[in-house]
Amino acid sequence: MRILSCLVLVFMVASAAMKAQTFTSKVQSEVEGQGVFEIEQDPRLTAIVNGEEVVPSSLATTSKVATITTENKVRQDADDLLGKAAGLHQKVRGYRVQVYFGGNQRSDQTQAQRIGTRVMGMFPELRAYTSFVSPHWICRIGDFTTYEDASAYMRKIKSRGISEAMVVKSEIYVTVDQLK
Repeated sequence: MRILSCLVLVFMVASAAMKAQTFTSKVQSEVEGQGVFEIEQDPRLTAIVNGEEVVPSSLATTSKVATITTENKVRQDADDLLGKAAGLHQKVRGYRVQVYFGGNQRSDQTQAQRIGTRVMGMFPELRAYTSFVSPHWICRIGDFTTYEDASAYMRKIKSRGISEAMVVKSEIYVTVDQLK
C-alpha cells in the first residue's frame, strides 16, 4: 500500500511538472548530444500554441474585451491586413472584380498571385486580394462601392486579355471620407 501511495505521489508531481513546461519551451529545451531549436515568433502566437488566452492586437487598444483560445482561434485574412495597411479602415459590402479562380494546389496559389500582380501592373490604382476560400485559390481586384464602377474596370481588364474577369459581391475597404 505504501508503494502504491509513493507511485501516485510521483505520478502527480511528474504530471504537474510536465504541465508547467509549455510546448514551446519543451521544443526549445537543450538535449545533450543534440542541437538547439529556437523559435522566433509573435508572442501572441506563442501564447495560442501554449493554450493561453490572447487579446488580439486590433482589440488591445479598445475597451472591448475579447480573447482567443486554442479552441476559438480568430484568423485575420489577407484582406484585412492589406486594407488596413493601405489606410482603409471601414469594411462594407461592395464589389470586386474576380480575375482568378483556381484549385487548391500551390501552383494555383502562385498563379493567383501572378495574375494579381499582372493586373496591378496594368491598373496601379487598384489593390489585389489573393486568398484561399476552401477549396479554391482566388484573386479579386479593387474596392468598388457600385456595380457600375466594378463593371467598367471588368471591361478594361477583359480587354487586356484576362477573359475570366467577372464582378462579384464582396466585403470591401473604404476610407471614412468615402462613406460620407
